[in-house]
Amino acid sequence: MAPLSNLINYHIEELKNINNLSERTKNVCLEGSLDTLYKILYYFLERGTFRDIRNCGLKTDLELIHLSQKYLALSGLTLDDLRMNEPLLGFEDFKLFCYVNFKVPSEVTESYKDTFIAKTFPYFKYMQTVVQYILNERELYIFKNNFGFLADSQKRTLQSIGDHYGITRERVRQIAQKVPEKVSMAVNKISQRFFNIDKQFNYDLDLKKEFLIINDELVKKINAKEKLNYTGKFYSLILAGTLQRYFIAFQDLENNYKNYYLISRKYREVFNFKSFFADVEARLEDRVENDYEINAMEYLGKFTMPGQVLNDRLKQICRRMLTDEFSLGFDKVHITFHRNTLVKLSEHILSILQDAGRPMKLTEICKELKARTTRIPPNIESLRSSILSIEEVVAIGKTSTYALQKWQTVKTGTIKQLVREFLESSDEPKHIVDITVYVNQFRNTSDKNILSNLKLDKTNTFVFFKKSYIGLKYKQYKSIPGSGDKSNRGRKPRVE
Repeated sequence: MAPLSNLINYHIEELKNINNLSERTKNVCLEGSLDTLYKILYYFLERGTFRDIRNCGLKTDLELIHLSQKYLALSGLTLDDLRMNEPLLGFEDFKLFCYVNFKVPSEVTESYKDTFIAKTFPYFKYMQTVVQYILNERELYIFKNNFGFLADSQKRTLQSIGDHYGITRERVRQIAQKVPEKVSMAVNKISQRFFNIDKQFNYDLDLKKEFLIINDELVKKINAKEKLNYTGKFYSLILAGTLQRYFIAFQDLENNYKNYYLISRKYREVFNFKSFFADVEARLEDRVENDYEINAMEYLGKFTMPGQVLNDRLKQICRRMLTDEFSLGFDKVHITFHRNTLVKLSEHILSILQDAGRPMKLTEICKELKARTTRIPPNIESLRSSILSIEEVVAIGKTSTYALQKWQTVKTGTIKQLVREFLESSDEPKHIVDITVYVNQFRNTSDKNILSNLKLDKTNTFVFFKKSYIGLKYKQYKSIPGSGDKSNRGRKPRVE
């Protein structure tokens, strides 16, 4: 017994073109409900003639008999072969429907027979074919270049598309308005005629969920599986029509989103997702200089339909959208809208010092700045000038070290100035160890470094006594510690 797959079940219009049938023969077949090759062969194998069909004359009968004998000889089909099983019958119905409604040739759809019956139908790949048949050349060009349906296409302006075809920008806009509508209508026709079409493909979609997310993971999976290159926007458009008895779509196709969402139909009269998304987008378009919070229940309540209740499950759906799509904060009580303006260089520097909690050298600030932003001054001197222009920052001495002005433990003078300040408060010279203890409250240094620093002073401010005592030259000291007097010598600081 010859398999049915040896023969393509052409529509009568295709048979007319392939076999040069007369227009009258085509019309007789249509009036007699013999609109496919299988039906014609079945009728012939049962009766041997077509004269019983209304308006079928001798010439038409001979033409149909000759046609039947030709295809029976090619395929070796018998009457039993044509008693088709249900899955094959479903495919033939689908193929005929796509030819009649979208003019997809039977040879094209026939190549999907095995996968359709095996329920591994590459649905999106086939819908790509449907799109190519329902759109004319201009519409297909706009489909590929204006909506962001293809992952590797750059969106072209209406003007550039108009220049490509020699038409006005307004005419392009009019054509573009019809493109997604045509695609959507085709998908709706299929889903309404074959409401179980989702049983023929398998993309691991849980249709029992309250919402589906068309994210990068799903998009990459479909593209790899069917060797396509579409975006989530295209898959959202197709799935919204295909799964319309389960879900609704609400996102504007003129916008591009990170994720696309299909919401359970049960929420259609409960929550206005379209207004919810539009309000969030409007808030994010405003300039936000600082993070701010709003009450979650009060905000979401604005989009809940009159007489409906915002339950926990609906709140979780909104939370998922706000965090995944818009990267907003959402805790049990508040929704946080984050700053959307660029962080200034001065803000970065203040933040670096605040996080460190201590004075930092210029090189340290530069290193941390490079880790936080690419917008940094071209050289170290420009950075120094930028830091010095910040009112809240003070420079410490001449060591290119900077601190926050509000820090009470920070003194901005040089080591010489700190030593002079310490000596001015005393009526007696101070030992270098005592001086070091004082200076180390504000600097990380050593007694040797302080001593060498003071000896290099060209202002002749300091005077040096025996046993490492130091005083100020302009002061008159009543008593100067002698070489054998250790009572005034300070102790070395304890290391903590």
